[in-house]
Amino acid sequence: MAPTLRSFHLQKGSQMNWASFYRPARAPRGRWRNVFKLSLRDTHGPGPLPQEHQLAQTEFVTDGSKPSEQAYFHHQRKQADAPDSALQKAWFNSMKNILEEIDQVLRCIPDRMPFRFLDLGYIYHNLCEFQLRLRSIPLGSCCPGGFSSYILEKNSRASGVGISLPIESGGHACLLEEDHLLRFELHWADLTQYQLGPTFIDGAQLQNFPVSPGFDLVLIDGHPLRSASSDIHLDGDRLLISQVIAGFVSVAFGGTIIFKQSKPERLVTSQLIFLFDGLCAEVRTWKPVCMHGTRSTFYIVAKGFGLGSRALLRQQMVGGLMSLWVELSFAQGSRGRTGRKLRATDLNFIVDSKTLKTDYAPRLRELSEHIWTTQSKCLQGWRNAQADGF
Repeated sequence: MAPTLRSFHLQKGSQMNWASFYRPARAPRGRWRNVFKLSLRDTHGPGPLPQEHQLAQTEFVTDGSKPSEQAYFHHQRKQADAPDSALQKAWFNSMKNILEEIDQVLRCIPDRMPFRFLDLGYIYHNLCEFQLRLRSIPLGSCCPGGFSSYILEKNSRASGVGISLPIESGGHACLLEEDHLLRFELHWADLTQYQLGPTFIDGAQLQNFPVSPGFDLVLIDGHPLRSASSDIHLDGDRLLISQVIAGFVSVAFGGTIIFKQSKPERLVTSQLIFLFDGLCAEVRTWKPVCMHGTRSTFYIVAKGFGLGSRALLRQQMVGGLMSLWVELSFAQGSRGRTGRKLRATDLNFIVDSKTLKTDYAPRLRELSEHIWTTQSKCLQGWRNAQADGF
């Protein structure tokens, strides 16, 4: 039997014998078997994580580095802000494929047992990557419901809750199948407009968070609408912290969080990986080849929330995030704006950059290197196809 990779995950604090990393094992069944082999192929052993300026020059970080590619991806992003009904349905199905791929590899969704999930990916989605696979379809915007549809279809005893930006605010209609709606509760709201601070904020027209804790799975896959504001980075930073807070206060003890992020070498992303790695019993990362192969995005899959080696710091971490959320939402910004962007030191209460580049560097590389490798291979394949006229 040909060797397959057992996993790219290491238990925290353990030392991996990389010769034993390969063994005859059953790879994921079904159509993601080859995807599994592609994403984990040629993954090397742990070593010192390159400095950020060095990493930017490596073969792994090639996300639209040429001017022609930058122009192409910019064109895709512009088209992605104008939805098309046919594309929305195609995007809906592709989101189902993403979660199916993750589930095939990392076993996140049970088949039969009662299962409650919260889908925070309903808020905003970026569609530009999808056009790389369906170039004949004019690009549209987001299409919510694919993740939830996959879970409800796989597990007849599952039930879910979703939070979606209202249609009149730039959100999009729910495409969840009619026979699944009885097991799904949808809240139309902007996640950043909930009471997510450490104390009640009076007079801010904020709603109370509408769901109670205890979800077996929380899906975090939101993305700010580029058309929503002239400052996408301010909105994106506030949304990022809002989603993490919402996930932490909603997930059950021992539950799972699936969280989309980008560029594991980026400081904020590395700090969040460290946070999940400490609070959860088991953390893995995965880049779905079916959709995210050429881009820098990937998923953190964190199981056993509250059971990690630093789980006793959970309340302290949540409190720090809530205080930061208040700053991002209400600090007096420039040009009379309310709120501010993330600063380089904002998440130092989680971990500082020095620790990431020293003590935590081997672990961070273990969770990151296959992401860079997969992106490099997929982008090179896309470049070859472009050169051949496809």
